[in-house]
Amino acid sequence: MRVRVVLILGVLASTGVRLAAHDFWLAATPWQPESSVTITANIGETFPVPTDQVAPRGVERWRLYGPGGEITGDHEFRRDGLTLAADVVLPVPGAYLATVTTAASVEEMKGPWFNSYLAEEGLDWVVTARRAAGVSEEPATERFARYAKIVLRNGFGSGAHLTRPLGLRAEFVPMTDPTILRAGHLLTLQLLSDGKPVPGAVVTARASAGGHPIVGRTDAAGHVTLPIDRDGAWLVRTVHMIPGLQAGVPGVEWDSYWVTLAFHTAPH
Repeated sequence: MRVRVVLILGVLASTGVRLAAHDFWLAATPWQPESSVTITANIGETFPVPTDQVAPRGVERWRLYGPGGEITGDHEFRRDGLTLAADVVLPVPGAYLATVTTAASVEEMKGPWFNSYLAEEGLDWVVTARRAAGVSEEPATERFARYAKIVLRNGFGSGAHLTRPLGLRAEFVPMTDPTILRAGHLLTLQLLSDGKPVPGAVVTARASAGGHPIVGRTDAAGHVTLPIDRDGAWLVRTVHMIPGLQAGVPGVEWDSYWVTLAFHTAPH
């Protein structure tokens, strides 16, 4: 069967001002497809509403995986309002995983703005490091890239591949298939960077149905457990940051990885 796959991504146009609250995520219409689905890439302040134009630039990698492994196909991009969209044919029943990553961008932020961004993302150790170095109010140069995943289900079939790492620079790996969860269940994920657990990261989950976000912090093994208290679509997100020298990036003080995972609870 010919599979038409179009995956997209967006990066905010470089304005010199970083909007720390803006996330990049993948969504699906419908979330429980039968044989085809439209995947959209979105940028916004609060999931699931896109608030910024997605620009079709900076695409570094996209992949789609089904029960039988990776699915390849044509690349066709189209704009749909603020988002970019992909019409995907799902060849067999089962669970599917799509991932999009962006090429890294470098920005310089004024010291107070950077400090606010660090506080918002729970990057306390970076705040402490900058203060210890006496540069809290100095501008900061940051390289950042985005790593988005979406999991969805097309009928009955294996979801074991959803719980395996893909080898991305940074990624959430669910310990159980998120597409079979319902309200009242727990979701445990592991945050990995270069295949290694990331401890101490603040992880936030937000439901499309609204309500207060759920916040947790990864343990020494990179695991975090979040209570899924509402049915519907969910977005899990975090920012992982390391010194630029550690990342081997000359002239960059900090290297950050914006990580998201989107899923929908199982139908009743």
